Amino acid sequence: MSTPVGPPRPRRRRWLVWFLALCVVWTLGVIVWAAVALLTPAGDSSQEAVERKAGMHHDQHQPAGRYYVPTYARVEKDGTAVLRYEVGNGQDSSVKDFLRTYDITAEPKRTSPSEVTYADRFGDVRRTFTITYNPSPEPGGYDYARITVRASGTDAS
Repeated sequence: MSTPVGPPRPRRRRWLVWFLALCVVWTLGVIVWAAVALLTPAGDSSQEAVERKAGMHHDQHQPAGRYYVPTYARVEKDGTAVLRYEVGNGQDSSVKDFLRTYDITAEPKRTSPSEVTYADRFGDVRRTFTITYNPSPEPGGYDYARITVRASGTDAS
């Protein structure tokens, strides 16, 4: 007796199954990587870390609605945070606005004809602000000041 012969059965190719499995695993890996990258909050840059140590980060002074970006930000070997700011003599950028923005109400102390210092505390951090005024050499020119912040204490050590 003969066995009926039907249409040939398609052969599964083993490599196709492995390829599809690899594609699924790769796709799931990309989805997990994207979820972690998008949902993990970004950390502070090195400049922002120094600003936080000194109590000068914009998140620490939200009611001001504005902030100044330092031109220099470093932590010295002894743990003192040092920031430098350049401010102008106008409505948008001035020493008065800088002091108001960061709620610095300490009494100024004149250390030279063109230099004034302020000292205050922000939490456990002791901050010293040195403001050096630099008048424009041209009459009616744009005056500016350099503000140096030195902060030390338990949070800046």
